[in-house]
Amino acid sequence: MTAKFQNQIIGLMRFSYPSKGGFVKSDDDPEVLETRLYDPVRLERRFQLFERLTMPSLLAQSDTDFAMIFLIGRSLPDVWRDRLHDAIAPLAGARVVALTSLPHYLAVRRAFAMAEQDRATHVTGFRLDDDDALDRDHIARMRRTVAALLPVAGMDAPLVTGSNRGYFLERKPGGNTIFEVVEKTPIGIGLAMTTPKGVQENIFRRNHRFCGQYYNTYTDANVPAFIRTVHSDNDSDPHASGKIEKCSWEDAAPLIEAHFPFTAETLQAV
Repeated sequence: MTAKFQNQIIGLMRFSYPSKGGFVKSDDDPEVLETRLYDPVRLERRFQLFERLTMPSLLAQSDTDFAMIFLIGRSLPDVWRDRLHDAIAPLAGARVVALTSLPHYLAVRRAFAMAEQDRATHVTGFRLDDDDALDRDHIARMRRTVAALLPVAGMDAPLVTGSNRGYFLERKPGGNTIFEVVEKTPIGIGLAMTTPKGVQENIFRRNHRFCGQYYNTYTDANVPAFIRTVHSDNDSDPHASGKIEKCSWEDAAPLIEAHFPFTAETLQAV
């Protein structure tokens, strides 16, 4: 690794952003899409998970040197925009980017570009949804992994890094259940792409499951690195691509508390 190497880490979250495309359950009519995304009952459910699960995991990161972009539509009602600003205020590096409804990939490219720093030689951009969580060391592990692998993969070639071990948290009226998963293809939660600064390609360019077909890709299978929530508002079909095993809360509790800023009791009630 050269002495001048400076890797800037930027996360991007699409917070009910009404993009043209980018949704599995989408509608070509932007008004219909906004009506669905901005439904107050739906947004209240999203904020419950965002405030109780996603934000605590970002605030608990052992490596705090990262930017976090929250991409929203300019049409998001003020009451929800204000609530978002309040929720992210404690997070250093947090920034809301409000755009009109644009094609999905164009919107995320613009949002990433707004956060790039002049001093950076490379950018590691990762993705995260507003209802999922990362383990405490996710950013730190990402930084170490990129620094170790980039000289091998090539300083100018895109490098995809992530984790494929974690938990699916299924929300049910009768009580939440938890599953341990080990994915065989990359999962999108916290998945990152490292490129030289200024390169327009980023982690949203391809379906995350197919990254290994297009890029040098490394995923860590040792650490429980994510919690994915399964619920009625999921846009995509929440299924694991590899091993999935239901586990008891008693068995899961020690690992959850060792790697995440939650207790098993908190996740049972989230």
